[in-house]
Amino acid sequence: MRKYTPFLLLLTVAVACGLNLKRDAGNEQTLARSSTLKRVVRKLSVDPDSLRPLRRTKRRWVLTTIEVEEGDPGPFPKFAVDLSNDREMNFTIKYLISGPGVDENPRGYFSVDDKTGEVYMLKTINREATPTFVIKFDVADRRTGKIVDQSLVFNIDVKDKNDNAPKFKNSVVDVLLKENSPAGSDVFLLQAEDIDQRGTPNSEFSYSVVSQEPPSTKSQFTINPKTGILSFEGCLDYQSTKSYKILVEAKDHGEPQLSSTATMNIKIEDANNNPPVFVKKEFTGNVKEQQVGVSVLRVSVEDKDTPNTPAWRAKYTVTKGNEDGNYKIETDPQTNDGILTVIKPMDYEKGSRNELEISVENEEPLYICPGAGGRVPTAGGYRVPVVVNVEDVNDPPYFDPSEITVYQTEGTKVPIQLGKVHAVDLDAAHSTLRYEIPAGGDPAKWLTVDKNTGEVTVIAEMDRESPYVNNSIYSVIVLAVDDGKPPQTGTATVLIHLTDVNDNNPFLDSKYVHMCDDPKNTSIVVKATDKDIEPYSGPFIFQLLDKGNDVTNTWKLEQLQGESIKLLRLRELPTGNYTVPLKIIDQQGLATEEDLMLRICECSQEGVCRPLEAQSTSFGGAAIGALIGALLLMLLLLLCCVRCECSGKKISEFPPDTVDEGNQTLIKYNDEGGGCRSQASPPVIMPLPTADHGTTKNSMQNVSELDRTIQTLPRRSSWGLREDRMYGMHMEPAMYSRIMSLKEQNLESERMNLQEKIAMRLFVLNGLDANFNNYEPHIYAEEGELHKVHSLDDISIADNSQGLDFLQDLGPKFRTLGEVCQEGLAQKGFTLKSATKGY
Repeated sequence: MRKYTPFLLLLTVAVACGLNLKRDAGNEQTLARSSTLKRVVRKLSVDPDSLRPLRRTKRRWVLTTIEVEEGDPGPFPKFAVDLSNDREMNFTIKYLISGPGVDENPRGYFSVDDKTGEVYMLKTINREATPTFVIKFDVADRRTGKIVDQSLVFNIDVKDKNDNAPKFKNSVVDVLLKENSPAGSDVFLLQAEDIDQRGTPNSEFSYSVVSQEPPSTKSQFTINPKTGILSFEGCLDYQSTKSYKILVEAKDHGEPQLSSTATMNIKIEDANNNPPVFVKKEFTGNVKEQQVGVSVLRVSVEDKDTPNTPAWRAKYTVTKGNEDGNYKIETDPQTNDGILTVIKPMDYEKGSRNELEISVENEEPLYICPGAGGRVPTAGGYRVPVVVNVEDVNDPPYFDPSEITVYQTEGTKVPIQLGKVHAVDLDAAHSTLRYEIPAGGDPAKWLTVDKNTGEVTVIAEMDRESPYVNNSIYSVIVLAVDDGKPPQTGTATVLIHLTDVNDNNPFLDSKYVHMCDDPKNTSIVVKATDKDIEPYSGPFIFQLLDKGNDVTNTWKLEQLQGESIKLLRLRELPTGNYTVPLKIIDQQGLATEEDLMLRICECSQEGVCRPLEAQSTSFGGAAIGALIGALLLMLLLLLCCVRCECSGKKISEFPPDTVDEGNQTLIKYNDEGGGCRSQASPPVIMPLPTADHGTTKNSMQNVSELDRTIQTLPRRSSWGLREDRMYGMHMEPAMYSRIMSLKEQNLESERMNLQEKIAMRLFVLNGLDANFNNYEPHIYAEEGELHKVHSLDDISIADNSQGLDFLQDLGPKFRTLGEVCQEGLAQKGFTLKSATKGY
């Protein structure tokens, strides 16, 4: 065999060259054989590059039909197609593929042998997920990796396989079907879908009804095999079958055939296929005459349809015997009975027995299936006779006519006989009537009626302008009452038309008006009214009366006739109130004089008087200067008073235990006078008078001794006291340092003031002893018993024989003085009570 190997190689090369020449002619079959030969050469382990002739050839791709089958079970990898490219004659090429199914989603379905160009399928393909793969083929130089030819893009089609059954959109469907649906009606549209390749038997399917539960001979459900519309034949009967269960199948036409099912639950809704039927052949009831709004009787029916549905609820109608509209009939929603009610009074005298006819039907129209053999009722439903017996009662009397009209002139002298009212009682054989006017029936109290005859009499003068008269008509209610049990009453209305007379003067609508203080607005409209009507009212004649106030030179009237006139202002007037006298005359010459109160004022933009502003006063320069001078003078007088009072209250010394007491405040209970209280002392100490207004040696001696005592009193600090306006003195420690510097300067003057005051007090007390003893205290105010009014206590005046004991009752202001003088007076032989006693 080795001996023939070179020969075989040469033969193979020769054949390859011949094939290459023919490939230029475009014979694809030869190229295919060349590819087969190429595989043979590869099997002989011969390098094709060493056998490739060095000539340029036309490049092209060669491939067979690419189609794979869905659901191929393998084994994998499985050969799918073989690729060939003529560039392999000049290069050592490498085959490449890319795209969906290779390196793009979905990945891993195909691969290629880069040397041979054979394409392999790697796993089972689902056509419904990916019906086609778009793959790109390339060849590259194996040495350089460069693409040496144009890319080839083609589709790999997946051949469909019947692996999917038709599928319903809803496997369970609930349907509500009316009982009165006619045969052949569409019940429901079922829809299914097969996802296999369209246009092939694999995706085409048909519908069919597999089963019906419960089976029925009256109604049979069918389905259109192509459209899936479910319908029925026959008659539905809710009372016998309330629901159906239908099993529907959808089966395709592929090999093998696949199918699926859906269940339809059909619920029958009750309809009105059973008419209402009266439970009795006749109904009877009773009612008393004149009764209104009472139930006479109930009529009952039976209905086999579902309660509380339109097919069950009944509607009743009175078809006969209700020509006068005496009755109405309504349906009781709970029992479905018909309630017959009287809405217009019955009259026993016109008939004691009423015969009626009542028909009934349902709210929903009655339906009878043609195939069921039923009979459709006539219009108006089923009927039943009804008898109503009327019972006699006491009938009320009635007026004929019930409204009586009379005419009368107002102001006519009374009494006036207007006429008679007459009532009729159907029970006249055993009844007596009496007439009366009820409370409120004659609001003005103008009329009376004879209880036996019905004679209406005017007993008070009638006035057309009364508030009880409406449009010149006065209404009176008259009753007729019988003597039955219970008594019945009839009512009549008497309408009195009152003729007007000229008994009312015209008058101004408003007596108070205003006019704006504006040169452009110099007039106002004045309107008059008369309570009378034509011809005793307007238009009026207006006249301007001149009562000596220069009225005609100030005011003028325009349009002197009519319901209103225009009042003109002839000259400028200051703001204020003015009186304009007017005379108003009606059509019949009845006149009245009235004063129009006119106010001239400043107005706002809306024409309304502005409110009066408070008056203010301004001062000139001279007035302001005089005012300031008066204030300064008052201030100077006040300072003088303060200086006099303060200087009179300085004392030289106080006992050590009076410092805290000096901070007390005296309470003022009453003040009989005003002004500044001056305590200036006389310039000299006068001798004490005797009872006969002479001086005594003893008195002068007492004064001299008192003066020496005061001069020898121990000196204590009295600084830091101030008078609190009108009430007393307070200690102010904060002023101590400031006042201490004045101690030496004021000490002597204080001692002299004290001497003068004591001497003056003694002189007055000794000289007016008789008057003081007869003095009765005066009560200025009563403030109760809880507080003692110290400033108004009785003053105890000592006589001359008691010496200076009277000093103990000099009042709160001398309390401190008594304590200061007590020690010196005791040395001189005087006996003093405690200064704090009683205070």
